[in-house]
Amino acid sequence: MRGGKAPRHPSPKTAVSATIPPMNSYLTLIRQRPQFRYLWLASVVSFAGDWFNTIASVILVNRYLDSTTAVGLLFIARALPPFLLGPIAGVFADRFDRKTVLIVTDLSRAVVLLGFLLVNSTERAWLIYALTITQFVISAFFEPARAAILPSLVKGHDELLLANTLSGITWSAMLALGAALGGIVTGLFGVATAIIIDSLSFVASAALIWRIQRVRRPVPAEPEASGFRDLIDGFRYVSHHPRTALTTTVKGLTQIGSPDIMIAVYAAQIFPYGKDGALALGLLYAAAGLGAIIGPLLANRLHHGAMRALQNSIGAGFVIVAVGWLIFGWAPSLPIAIAAMLVRHMGGSINWTYSNVILQLRVPDRFLGRVFALDFALFTLAMSLSVWISGQVLDNTAVTPRQLALLLGVGSLLPLIPWQWLNRNDPMRRTAVNERVEVS
Repeated sequence: MRGGKAPRHPSPKTAVSATIPPMNSYLTLIRQRPQFRYLWLASVVSFAGDWFNTIASVILVNRYLDSTTAVGLLFIARALPPFLLGPIAGVFADRFDRKTVLIVTDLSRAVVLLGFLLVNSTERAWLIYALTITQFVISAFFEPARAAILPSLVKGHDELLLANTLSGITWSAMLALGAALGGIVTGLFGVATAIIIDSLSFVASAALIWRIQRVRRPVPAEPEASGFRDLIDGFRYVSHHPRTALTTTVKGLTQIGSPDIMIAVYAAQIFPYGKDGALALGLLYAAAGLGAIIGPLLANRLHHGAMRALQNSIGAGFVIVAVGWLIFGWAPSLPIAIAAMLVRHMGGSINWTYSNVILQLRVPDRFLGRVFALDFALFTLAMSLSVWISGQVLDNTAVTPRQLALLLGVGSLLPLIPWQWLNRNDPMRRTAVNERVEVS
């Protein structure tokens, strides 16, 4: 995974290893940790199906509503439920069996997705939003449980970094492959085929998660506490640990500018290749996925996993995101726009993967579900605001998509300032990734 030299001043307690794990460490992890393997395989099929649904939904909106604001509302409908329900979802992930939560959410989404088959006219376009909201209300309970169960399926914090990187690049690979296949399948066989494939992917995911053995959880200090008390305790924990609170904002701060709406607008208005722009849409999403694969893989090869390196990589991620937006705004052709999305998602993926690792190192298991629910809620809130503002700017002002992309490039640099400043005196900055220390 990473290659080369040992840390300059390793100690028995803080050194990760004498050498950086090779690329085949990912395959070794999958072979040696069967419980993690089932979760990973479930992610493979589920993530691939997600992009069939994304492309199908965007095409339905463009076909029956033909409005940038309408596309923006679609992504808001996908993002707001996890924000609104995040705190409750976190309590579920910490109070109930996480495996059960994952299976129930997968099977429920498989049923809901079939409702998209009923959308066949402008009069029924409202179903796109109703079904999307329902789908993502259910999804709000999935991600906190998945992130919280992951540390219990691997051993040691070297494996934790490997598992998070692999999970991140799996999402990215399925974005690249799923988006490309989704665009091709939808273009050739229609929206209905894409919807059915996505529904079946959730059934397959649930079947794989069912094979995970029950994970023993630490006994909570107050097992009879109410769900409301759990919710308050989660907020109290975050408020008492400011650097943990800061880390939960990383995904949201990376969402200054929504790639989803900008990709949709570019495919529909600037590079409308393929029926309903499906080819350009698929290629741009595929490039985003490829960039998200490259980002953490490359970053892992440049450091040994010390907390300072993880934090500095997130700072670099903000810069890379900004560069990607600037290239996207200038892009004179579809290939350049594709390259820009690749660069932008390199930075975004670094920030997503490493913020997960930092939270899993800092936060006790009993709080992980609630902290990750807050993390995901802030991300979805930021994404919703970004989508809404972008849609309003493009529909109601003279700002062009290219000009907006340039503005997003400048704005994406702003989070770098608080991130670097607040982490400058972190006592964990000299701590290696295999040492878990519960500090702020």
